[in-house]
Order: sequence, then structure tokens, then C-alpha cells
Amino acid sequence: MITEKLLTNRDFTWIDVQEPQHEDFEKLNSDFGLSYLLVQDTLRPEHLPKYEETENGHFLMMRSFDSDCNFEDMTVQGLTRKIALFVKDNKVITLHRVELDFLDGVAEKCKRIDPKNLMVLVHSIIISIIRTYEKPVLNLQDLYDDFEQDVLTKKNENLSTKRIYYFRRQVFILKRLLKQTNDALYRMKDFWEEYPSMLQDLRENIDQLYFQLDEVSDNFEHLFELHIALNDQRANEVMKVLTVFSSILLPLNFLASFYGMNFSRLPGLDSFEALYSLIAVMILTSVIAIWYFRRKGWFNTAKE
Repeated sequence: MITEKLLTNRDFTWIDVQEPQHEDFEKLNSDFGLSYLLVQDTLRPEHLPKYEETENGHFLMMRSFDSDCNFEDMTVQGLTRKIALFVKDNKVITLHRVELDFLDGVAEKCKRIDPKNLMVLVHSIIISIIRTYEKPVLNLQDLYDDFEQDVLTKKNENLSTKRIYYFRRQVFILKRLLKQTNDALYRMKDFWEEYPSMLQDLRENIDQLYFQLDEVSDNFEHLFELHIALNDQRANEVMKVLTVFSSILLPLNFLASFYGMNFSRLPGLDSFEALYSLIAVMILTSVIAIWYFRRKGWFNTAKE
């Protein structure tokens, strides 16, 4: 369905196409000279950001973040929505499958503040697409803070493998899309030849988001290594506790097994004094072992 967002009473026109049908393809081809193959490209969900300059104009494919996606969406198609821009002469044509609220925001703003020229309009559309990534980047930063708090407070029950995987996967996908968007805009530099400051502004916004994600990614890798180290430390503490108790019980087991052997000639078998002496030796051995390990601080370390 073709909807004209900016009227033709200006020096330029913005045509928005949502859920294009066969008749829309024909109209775009006949009225605006858009290549049928390029229009078909906009309907393929697997396409990533790219830029092409054709004899009929400029073609820019971008992806905006989908605010309705779930945290468990782990694909580019699940996290983002595709939008294509065709720029030809004094016309800007945007094509997309689903309704995109940020385009309505751009249209409303253009009605209040009339863009000075076509380039300002193109800049407004692209910057609105880039800014759809601001909220998910902030959400990932908040999620990292939660991870950090769980690791440092040793709340291992909250650090599920599934939750960690979803976090790392989303960071990877968003970084990949931002990088490819930046590359596409760089290849578009001839289009912005007369307005280099606009291109610089777009790329700076992408770089800022990318650096934020890159910082989150690096910090999380260090945090994950710390998490593994703390788990190893806890495992060592458990082994230390077991070693303490084993060291205390080992002499007692030796004495008990020694006098439990099936021999008739063992010292003290028929003497109550020998029995009492053996019990006293076992108690004394346990007390000495406990005193020694407490002096070394093993009990305190295990408790911590």
C-alpha cells in the first residue's frame, strides 16, 4: 500500500510503501523507474544493510530494531525489521513490510518543521532508524549491571547458561548490524558529497552505539572469566573442607582398622587399659589435628 507522507507541494516528495503488492511494484517501476529486482530485494527477510548506486538512483537497505521482539529472539530477522530507501531526483521512497512507528514520528516532525531540502529529509529518516538501537543498547547495559551484581554477590542461581547465551547473542547481532550499517553509509559518501557533516553525524551516532556495545561485550568477557574463577575457587574451598575432615579421620581409621585385623597376637587385645589408652590416643590425635588446622586458618577459609 502506497502512502504519500510528504506532499508534492514541496520541492521534494516522500513516498512510503508498506506491504507492497503486485500493483505497487508496477506503479513503482512505471512512475519512478525503480528496478523490479531491487524492489524484490526489499521483501527478502535475510538481507543485511547494504548500499547500491544504480543508473536510476541510490538504494540503501537498512534494518531497524523491533521494539516488539522477545528477549529470546536470537536471529537478525527476529530482532530487527528491514526498510529500504530509494532516492531518485527529488523523491525519497521507503519500502517496508510492517508498520514502523518511527517513520510516523519523522513525518509528524516534517509537518511541524519543514525540511530545507531532500538531503535533510533523508538524514532524518536514517537517523531515526539508527536511534531505534538506543533503547536495546541501554537495556543490554542494564542487563550487564545485573550480571555483575549477581557475580559479585555470588548469586549463582540467577546465572543460567541460557540467560548468558541470550545476552551474548544479542550483543553480537547488534554489533554486526551496526558495523554493516556504518559500512553501507561509508560506501554512500558520494551521495553526501555536498553535505559531509550529515554523513559524519550519522556515522558518529552509529559509532557511539557500537562503542557502547563493544564496552559491554569486553566487560562481560572479563566478568565471565571472573565468574569461572570464583566457581573454581568455591570448588577448591569444598575440596579443602573435605581434606580437613579426611585428615582428621584418617589416623582414627588407621587405628580402628589396625585393631580390627583378624590376628590373635595384637598388643592390648585382652586389656581394658589398652582400650582406654587407644581411645585417649584417638581423641588426642583428633584434638591435635583440629588445633593444627585452626591455627593454619583452614576452618576460617572454608567458612568464607
